[in-house]
Amino acid sequence: MKQNIGIEINMKDNERIVMIEPEPKLKEFLKTQTEKNHTYYLTKFIGGEKNYQIAYKAVEDAMEKSLPDDIKDRCSYCKGEGDEVGDKACGKYILQMQLTFMIASSEFINLIFRNRFIYDDKPKLQKLTIKFFDCLKFIKNEGKMYFELDKMCRYTLSSGFLTLSQMFAKSDTLKSYQIINNTLNDIHEKEVQNKVLQNKDEDYLDLQKEFFEGKLRYYREKIFIEEKEQPKRLKKKGKGKSTSIPQYALYYYYLQQSGDFGYFENHPNGKLRAIDKLIEKEDLKTTTKYFQKVYNKLAHYATNRIAKNQVANIDFVANTMLIGFPKAKKIALIELQEAKTKLR
Repeated sequence: MKQNIGIEINMKDNERIVMIEPEPKLKEFLKTQTEKNHTYYLTKFIGGEKNYQIAYKAVEDAMEKSLPDDIKDRCSYCKGEGDEVGDKACGKYILQMQLTFMIASSEFINLIFRNRFIYDDKPKLQKLTIKFFDCLKFIKNEGKMYFELDKMCRYTLSSGFLTLSQMFAKSDTLKSYQIINNTLNDIHEKEVQNKVLQNKDEDYLDLQKEFFEGKLRYYREKIFIEEKEQPKRLKKKGKGKSTSIPQYALYYYYLQQSGDFGYFENHPNGKLRAIDKLIEKEDLKTTTKYFQKVYNKLAHYATNRIAKNQVANIDFVANTMLIGFPKAKKIALIELQEAKTKLR
């Protein structure tokens, strides 16, 4: 669990804040170094200048309401007894809250850039930025402000999980499974590292692991169901003519290129197991190693695939086996034309 963040300036009653105006050249240099500061990013995240001004005005109002009740009674500036910024009794309180806001903003911006998939989802980013402002808390009558970093991290985690779920839903099943499996492996390595170094878990690894393990179970079942359904969908043999191994290799290659079938390499149990199951489903009279050899020769080398001796095979695959798979058929027909030019 992360701690709340807040700045408190300890000053004695006879001490005052002195503002030092930098030289023009230094001022100009500092301006170039802070063009993309926290204000720039928060404005961008929340959806524009108008939205940011509304949100920050609420912060300023909350700052003013949190000031000590007797602040005006002991303020030299308000009484007309002083005309400098340092004479303002509220100066210390406003400054410590502004510093807290800057640090909180930096923490939030870093959170977003560590989760780029949230940054790319603008509606979710805007909602999360509003949550950021909700995590700024003020202590009435003390002029103090703090940032609920733990709550903000959990909001970010929740938004990230939702975005990831949507991304996985749009991706190839096996690709999603592979990403999830790799992520779980990374989480496990971080857990081991934390135990070895006796570090606290500041990345919410338990929550991440729970989310990804749930997704892993879901996609494992999804792969199982899809594999059960695939034979009826993929088996497209010509009437009165057996389909050759090169034709099957081309068939699956084009299906993979069009996204209608997952890559063998992405299968959770490995490439050979994927080919083994394919042979079993299609009832092919061949071995796993031989099919892999033929497939690799055609899939990995375009010169072999669109050679003139493959014209008949590509023609058969495109016009017989790939009926019902328009994207894959289009890819095959393009390569058929390329192969035919080599016959001239």
